[in-house]
Amino acid sequence: MNILIVGGRDTTEYLLNSLSNKFHNITFIHDDYDYCKNISRKYDVTVICGDGSKPYILEEAKINKNNVVIAMTSSDSDNLVICQLAKKVYGIKKAFATVCNPKNVEVFKKLGIDTAISATYVVAEMIEQVTTVNEIYNFMPIEDGSISIIEVVVKEKYHISNKLLKDIEFSQDAIIGCIIRGKQSIIPNGNTKILPHDKLIILSPPNLQNTILNNVVRGA
Repeated sequence: MNILIVGGRDTTEYLLNSLSNKFHNITFIHDDYDYCKNISRKYDVTVICGDGSKPYILEEAKINKNNVVIAMTSSDSDNLVICQLAKKVYGIKKAFATVCNPKNVEVFKKLGIDTAISATYVVAEMIEQVTTVNEIYNFMPIEDGSISIIEVVVKEKYHISNKLLKDIEFSQDAIIGCIIRGKQSIIPNGNTKILPHDKLIILSPPNLQNTILNNVVRGA
């Protein structure tokens, strides 16, 4: 994947390290020249020094070539501008932002930002899941990050497609809490069949996300 990250410090470096190790192509924008030099020495990523809320800087970073844009500056307004530009001007499908003021989370979502989160310590895990499995539409941490809710849309090719829930090997620490089938909401039991295009609402500890996704997509 091609991923553009704008701004941030410590959490950004964790993301850069994690995503680079998984061979994503990363472009990083920051307005601190010395910090940009430091990042370019430490990570195999494209680094651009400038204000990431300015269209000409985003265009220099070839924003339209990216699959995902992540805005992590210290300014909520800048992050909103970056994500709005990404989605509405440059046609980026997925845009994520961190926010300093938790009250802005709902505002960002209402304005079309895919995910806005104030708890930056869970951003790395959230981005990792969303960018590696495109069928996940949402990843939301609750209870201070100790529980995660993910939404997965089932495809015909998936391991669990057209199987009864009781016949699927699933972690004992995770649960499919609800199935959205068209306009119908289903509280599943063991005899519920998983159908293509079902949206599964799955609750689990964050550290089990990769295991669960392997079970859903490819099987245990």
